[in-house]
Amino acid sequence: MRYKILVFGIIFVASILVLMEVDKGIQAKILSVSDYIKTFFLNTSDGIANTYNKHFDQAEQIESLNAKLQDYDKLFLENQNLRNELAKYQKIVGQDGFTYATSEFHLARIISFAALGEKDSVWLDTNLSTYRKGEALEDRIFGIVKDNVALGVAVVQNGRIEGFLNGNKNCNYDVYIGQSRAMGIVSGASRGNLIVDYIPDWIEIHKGDKVFTSGLDGIFLENIPVGVVENVRENYGYLSVEVKPYASLGELSYVWIIDRETPQLNVLQDEIHSNQPQDDSPKEPLENVESPMQ
Repeated sequence: MRYKILVFGIIFVASILVLMEVDKGIQAKILSVSDYIKTFFLNTSDGIANTYNKHFDQAEQIESLNAKLQDYDKLFLENQNLRNELAKYQKIVGQDGFTYATSEFHLARIISFAALGEKDSVWLDTNLSTYRKGEALEDRIFGIVKDNVALGVAVVQNGRIEGFLNGNKNCNYDVYIGQSRAMGIVSGASRGNLIVDYIPDWIEIHKGDKVFTSGLDGIFLENIPVGVVENVRENYGYLSVEVKPYASLGELSYVWIIDRETPQLNVLQDEIHSNQPQDDSPKEPLENVESPMQ
């Protein structure tokens, strides 16, 4: 009797386990179908939302691009007008004996640091054969610009171009400071800021004054942004200014190299002679002229 009860119990438990396994299989199938349905509806919902957003984003982008295209057309015309006026101006200053200089712009890529651990000195990859002819490349200093702000200077050594970025001891160029256009020289760095030295101490300079390149050194063009004044201090008869630079030394990739021509004095010789007074009287030989010291 006990044997039969034991067998019956075993069969009962086995039946329950079988039913549980069947239930698990059914449950898994139900959950799988449920997940599929939820995923389907979520994907459909996201697809509708994306289509909706894409439609309106495209409409906004088209409107924005049309506005920019109009602005570009206007800028093109304004630029062309400036180029025409510049051509006329160069003819005028050339004839009247004023100095002028032309500039070329070359794309360059920063490929590595020039020395291990020095992030303010880099090697640049650029096609030197396209640079302005005339003066030797080794005798020139070039300005480096990135994102329309001054980044440093560059020189050519042994057929390679090395860049000295803002803060490097070899990175020196002239700047204007503030509305008074006080002149100074970028000559180093301190605590991440540029140091501008040799500013006359009678000129008022304030924190927040903007700093631009002067262009007088023949390296940069005039009025390229450099940074903002952070601190002003007196230094043995002149002022020193700490400037927070606009240019960042992070994410260095492509830059522009400014290749400026040395200012030329273009005076027509015929005009020089024509403007000099003419003296047609006979000249006495120099040996017959008595010296006033005798």
